[in-house]
Amino acid sequence: MNQFITWRFFSILMLAGAPTYFILRSWRHKSGQQTRDTGVDFRPTIGFTPLDGCKSLAVLLLNKSDGNVWAEEIEVVLTDLRANDQSSEASCREVLKIHQTIRPPDMLPVSLMETIYKAAGGPQRRYSCVMSSIVRYRAGEEWFEKPMQPYKLNLAGLTLVSCQRQRWNKAEMNAQEESENSKLVGAKSK
Repeated sequence: MNQFITWRFFSILMLAGAPTYFILRSWRHKSGQQTRDTGVDFRPTIGFTPLDGCKSLAVLLLNKSDGNVWAEEIEVVLTDLRANDQSSEASCREVLKIHQTIRPPDMLPVSLMETIYKAAGGPQRRYSCVMSSIVRYRAGEEWFEKPMQPYKLNLAGLTLVSCQRQRWNKAEMNAQEESENSKLVGAKSK
C-alpha cells in the first residue's frame, strides 16, 4: 500500500512540475529573445584574461551578430567601497573609452583593473567593492546600452584577489543617474 501512495504522490508531483518547468523555460527564452529582436547579438560579459602572468578582470566583448559593432565605452560604478590609504579621493565612477570595431565572430577582451583602481582612489592596500558596469556600443546607426551583472570584488592594488557574482535587478542599473558620457552617446544617436 505504501508503494502505491508513493507512486501516486510522485505522479502528481510530475504532472504539476512539468507544466511549471515548460512555462518557466518559455519565459526565459522570451526574455533572451530581446537581443535577437533588435538584430544585434552583442554579448559583453565579465571574465578574465591573462596579463603579465596573472589573471586580470576584463570585459569580454563578443560579437555574434551579422555586422560590425562599434564598442564606444564602458562605465564602471563602484558601490560599498571599503578602502584605506588611498592616493586620491575615490570617485566611485570611471569611464573607459574603448573606441574599437569588433567584427563578427570576434571577441575583444578589455582589462578593467586600472579603471577600477582609479575609481577606488588608488588604494595602497587591500580593498573591496561591488562593481556594476554599463557597456555602450553602436550597431549600424543605432546606439545601445547594456547593463552588466554586478560583481563583489576583493583586490590588492591592481591585483584581483577574489570575484563573486551578485544578484541584481536590471531596473537598479537604469535607475542610477545618467553620466555626462551617456548623455553624449544619446546626443550622437539623435
